Amino acid sequence: MNRRLVLLLVLAALALTAWWLQRRSAPTTLDAPLTDFAVKDTARVTRLFIADKKGRTVDLRREGDRWVLSGKYLARQPEINTALKTLLRVEVRSPVPKSQEPMVLRTMAGASTKVEIYEGGSRPSRVWIIGHATKDHFGTYMVLEKPGEGRSSAPFVMGMGGFTGVLSPRFSPTEDDWRSPRVFHYPDLHSLAQVEVEHVARPADSFRIQNPPNGLPALMALDGRPLPMDTVLVQGALLAFKEFNFDFIQRAMKPATRDSLLSARPSFIVRATPRDGRQQVVKLWYMPYTGEAGGFDAPRPLHDPLRMHALVEDTLVVAVQRAYADRFTQPASALMR
Repeated sequence: MNRRLVLLLVLAALALTAWWLQRRSAPTTLDAPLTDFAVKDTARVTRLFIADKKGRTVDLRREGDRWVLSGKYLARQPEINTALKTLLRVEVRSPVPKSQEPMVLRTMAGASTKVEIYEGGSRPSRVWIIGHATKDHFGTYMVLEKPGEGRSSAPFVMGMGGFTGVLSPRFSPTEDDWRSPRVFHYPDLHSLAQVEVEHVARPADSFRIQNPPNGLPALMALDGRPLPMDTVLVQGALLAFKEFNFDFIQRAMKPATRDSLLSARPSFIVRATPRDGRQQVVKLWYMPYTGEAGGFDAPRPLHDPLRMHALVEDTLVVAVQRAYADRFTQPASALMR
C-alpha cells in the first residue's frame, strides 16, 4: 500500500478519535429540555461548586455534620441550609416562550452562575446554570445540564415553593458570603480551660480566668496572683465565649490603612485556651468615632460606640460589635468583689 495513503488513513483516524473524545467531554445540547432541577434527597449532597463569568469560585464540601469552604474555612450553616432547601424545593414556574429563548440564552451566556451539585463521587449529578431575574422579579431564568446526558436546549423560569423572589443570591460566587463569622464558639463552657484578657495600655486591668472542669472559676492577675472575685460576674464574663461572631470582613479597607492598624498597639489581646490546648488569640482595636459632634454640653466621643476592629485567625481583619466585646474586655476590677 502506498505510504502516503497509509499516512492519510492514520491522520484521519486520529482526527476522528479527537472529535469523538471532544464530543464526550463537552456538554451537548439536547433537543428535549431537561426539567428535573430538584434534588430529592439533599442529605446525599456532598459538594457544591459555584462559579461565575468573572472567574469567582466557591467550593463547599460536606465533612461529617459540617460544611467546609475551600478546604480550610468553616462555612455559614444558615446559608448552607438555605441552599439545600432551594435544591429540594425548586420548581419550574413556566417555560420561556420560543420567541424569547434566543435573547434569554444570549444574556445568560454573558452573565450567569454555574452550580455543580455532587451527590458523592467526582462527577456532579446535575449542573444548574442560573441566569437573570424575570422582569417582575418573581422568577429566575435557569438551564439544567446533566453530565452524561447533555445540556437542556431551553431555559425555564424557575421559582421555589413558599418563596417569591430571585434564586441567584442563594448561590453567591463570593467566598466571604459563605465564610462562617465565628470567632469564639464554646457552647459547653467546660471545654474552655482558661481565658486571658490583656489591657495593653492598662496592665493593671488585665486578668486571667481559670476554668476547672469541676468547680467554680478562679480570677487572677496575669502574673498568677489570685484576685478576690464576684463569682456571678466572672461566670458572666465567660458566657460571652459561648458564641462570639464578627459582623463583616474589612475588605474595603485600604492596604495602607490596614498596615497602619496592624502596626498600632491593640487595645486588647484576648487569649482563649480550650482543654485541647489549641489557643485562640484575638486582637482588638477601638475604632475612631466618625459621627457628628455632641451637643453643647456633650463631649465628642473618642471611639465608635458600636463596633471595633479585630484581628482573627492571624490575618483576617474584621469588625465586631462592642456590645459583645465589652462583656469580656471589662477591667479586672469590674469582676472583683
